[in-house]
Amino acid sequence: MLTISQFSKIAQVTTKTLRYYDEINLLKPAVTDPSNGYRYYQSHQMATVFLIQKLRSYECSLSEIKKVLADHRLLAPLLEEKQAEIDAKLANYSSLQASIGKDLTALTEGDLFMEHQENIEIVKTPELTIFSLRRVMNVRDSGDLINEVFELITQKGLSPEGAPLFIYHSSEYTPENYDMEFAVPVSEATEDTRTLTPVSAARMYYAGFYQGLTQAYMQLSQWIEKEHYQVIGPAIEMYLTDPTTTDPAKNEVLIYLQIDQ
Repeated sequence: MLTISQFSKIAQVTTKTLRYYDEINLLKPAVTDPSNGYRYYQSHQMATVFLIQKLRSYECSLSEIKKVLADHRLLAPLLEEKQAEIDAKLANYSSLQASIGKDLTALTEGDLFMEHQENIEIVKTPELTIFSLRRVMNVRDSGDLINEVFELITQKGLSPEGAPLFIYHSSEYTPENYDMEFAVPVSEATEDTRTLTPVSAARMYYAGFYQGLTQAYMQLSQWIEKEHYQVIGPAIEMYLTDPTTTDPAKNEVLIYLQIDQ
């Protein structure tokens, strides 16, 4: 048996941490002396400490680790989940790195914030027959909305035709409760579809990482103000490329802002 101090030294974890693990029932001592409260550990508990430390290094929460210690069959799924999260973070950092490089190039060539303004023109939005769903939701869950729309299109036997689009109806950006509509142009006109009628809009063609869309909106808004127009309707994003098969740096989007013309 090892005292908490001995165990702490060998396992290279503080006694404070070991006491906390005991309090939350993550790692209990093998024996606790009822007369003085001293904690004693067995050497085989080192393996549990090492597993906890490793999972903590993978950014697993203590609640996740507790479940794994109770059922080791959950270890592989947890590691796969963390691997996917790390892959997503790496992709995001790679995107940010590329975006910074692009901005540095733009700075050497002129005004960073004028980069896309040559791609703006006044047009009529396309007339489309669309199947869509509109929800007030967290923008993080937009993928669920997309999947639901495509599932319903399949169920209803509709034929997708053309680039899908998001219509943002909220008057301001509230990411936790955003009024969004995801629409897919379809060939058939049925009771489940509606017509998107043409309106005057300032349109910007954007190519690049989706993270750059915020900057593109800023540039488009600046251009509209400079040309003395007013935005009077929802924003529309039409996706010309499939993000699941396209290099993230080569995504293509048309942004429409309805104006008073």
